[in-house]
Amino acid sequence: MDGPGAGYAYEMGWIRPVTEERRCREFLGRLNAPVRFALVVGSTQTAQIDGISAAGATPFMRRYTAALDAEYLVHGRPLTMPDVPRNPLGPPSPVLISRASLMTLGLTALVIDAGCEISPLTPRLLLGTGPGRSIVTGNSLSLPADFVRTCKAAARMIANPGGVTVLAESVPGGTTTACSVLEALGVNALGRVSSSMPGGNHARKEEVVKSALDAAALGSDPDALLVAARVGDPMQPVVALLALTASLTGTVVLGGGTQMAAVWALIVKLHREGHEGSLENICLATTRWVAEDSHSDLAGLLGQIDPPPAAFSASLDFSGCRSPGLVRYEEGLVKEGVGAGAAAFMALANQRATLEELTEHIDRLAEKLDEPDENP
Repeated sequence: MDGPGAGYAYEMGWIRPVTEERRCREFLGRLNAPVRFALVVGSTQTAQIDGISAAGATPFMRRYTAALDAEYLVHGRPLTMPDVPRNPLGPPSPVLISRASLMTLGLTALVIDAGCEISPLTPRLLLGTGPGRSIVTGNSLSLPADFVRTCKAAARMIANPGGVTVLAESVPGGTTTACSVLEALGVNALGRVSSSMPGGNHARKEEVVKSALDAAALGSDPDALLVAARVGDPMQPVVALLALTASLTGTVVLGGGTQMAAVWALIVKLHREGHEGSLENICLATTRWVAEDSHSDLAGLLGQIDPPPAAFSASLDFSGCRSPGLVRYEEGLVKEGVGAGAAAFMALANQRATLEELTEHIDRLAEKLDEPDENP
């Protein structure tokens, strides 16, 4: 369907503000434009620490999460393993939301490999630093000498002049690395980041983050890329540099919740350090489950970063879905990932579907996961 655009979706409550409403309303007019969607995938050994991540049924399966997400997003089915990533309690990856939304928009995702332990079986742009080490080493990434130049060149390739570029992520363990990056950049993030685990498991995250920061010994006012290299994951510096350069010619939507809050903090720091970009052309979009999560505080995190971005949520509600796995999203078992909130946000903002139609499409994909694959 075609309609009056983002303003209508906003008034209908399909998309909602997370940060200051006036700033969000002013941003709406930028969204009625052609869209490109890039998924930046990466791995960090931080995800293997006990109690850190549920973005995959087991520690072994979390090694495959980013690859399987990318494969399903591009091909409509996983290739490296027989099923999409799942929470240990059963709900499927939010890649279903992203896939349904991109189908609604008529888009195919570009996969950017920022450093995956398991490479996805998709066409992909290699920008990586290699998989990340555990942040408790205080030396999580090895950024090559040409890293900045390479990322900025790639950004010029994928940028959407006059349109919207969505930059999404799939990185298990990424909310813990987000917390460490935010803390290193002076943002009070302990106990405020989201999680794929019920309740957030903040005590365990805090223990890991404090160990990482002690090992990194960053000192006061460290450079943005030094912070990422010491206590970050492969996705964060890649997306930050892509977003800055792409923002020079178009609108950029950071697709994610508290993981993208850390990326926004890196973007602001890089901009202050002299990297070109238009901060006013960048916003953040996530899901209702992150925006309304009582165990995290996305708005509070963004409010500590000057300037805060316009930030939105897509008002998805799975309580009436036929798929039992989707219904469990309402228990907080899965909240965000693979740009689910941003993909749904753009489908709704561009009036390609109503909220009810998009939810039905997602439900159908979830049901199809349990059907035999007739086209191996």
